[in-house]
Amino acid sequence: MPSKTKQLAENALMLGIALVLLFLSTYTVLGALVSILVPLPFLILGMSRTVPNMVWISLAFTFLGWIMTGPVTAFVALEFAVWGALMGIFYTKRGTALSGITAGAVAVFFGFVFMLAFMIFGMKTSFDSILQQAAVLRPSFMPKEQYDQYIQLGKMLLPVSLVMFSFGSSAIVHWLARLIGKRLRRPVPALKPIREWTFPRSLLYYYFIAMIGMLVFGSSIQGTFWESAIFNVKVMLDAVFTLQGLSFCLFAAYLYGWKRLTPVLIVCLFIFPFLTTILSLVGIFDLGIRLREKLETRVKRG
Repeated sequence: MPSKTKQLAENALMLGIALVLLFLSTYTVLGALVSILVPLPFLILGMSRTVPNMVWISLAFTFLGWIMTGPVTAFVALEFAVWGALMGIFYTKRGTALSGITAGAVAVFFGFVFMLAFMIFGMKTSFDSILQQAAVLRPSFMPKEQYDQYIQLGKMLLPVSLVMFSFGSSAIVHWLARLIGKRLRRPVPALKPIREWTFPRSLLYYYFIAMIGMLVFGSSIQGTFWESAIFNVKVMLDAVFTLQGLSFCLFAAYLYGWKRLTPVLIVCLFIFPFLTTILSLVGIFDLGIRLREKLETRVKRG
């Protein structure tokens, strides 16, 4: 167990690093790139500190961020600190990578929710005015009607977009923490290989309920909360089933020894968007009729 003096020195060092990163993310052109690094010092500390210690460290960082960058950025500083601290604490308590990534994603998601709530209720900024400002960014080659449709679609998909962005950001921080953890000899739990990922079969029921709801009540719920809710559920489940399908394909490639297929499949996923639809269908069949188990049994039998 490290001495209190050593802990205090490490706390001060990590706070200093986090403050420098916060300053660079606020006042330099590298803001978006540097901001993803701010949670890392708190993640490292969270793996070896108690919850009360991390609360005081996060509050100290928020206060120092207020002094250095102002009250608005202080809220962002608090979000970064809580984000990293939660990931580090869950890595230690649960011992799995997924628990830490999920905890970080929850912190990022609620941070966005509180920020939107502050903008709407605190600063009296309406969502429509934000959308009007977004209209200025319309490319000259795109018709106004088409751009407005994209804006409305983005408004409808805001919840699922925030969830996906939260998990994506948390996964990037996890990857960076793995790299830094090896250097500092503080290993961060690793995710399972993608070929071993699998999701609960119960998601199929939610998917079919959402599909039936869109087919049966599509016209009657148009423009209501229920249309947005069902559509968001469907988009989220489509993403989950795409991951399930990708996992199955990588599992099959591993089972047959097709090692070169893995990077090709992942690259093609980003080059050809229609491939996501195929992978989603494969994922549904994998969960529904257990393709993975049948394929493994067939290979073993030769």
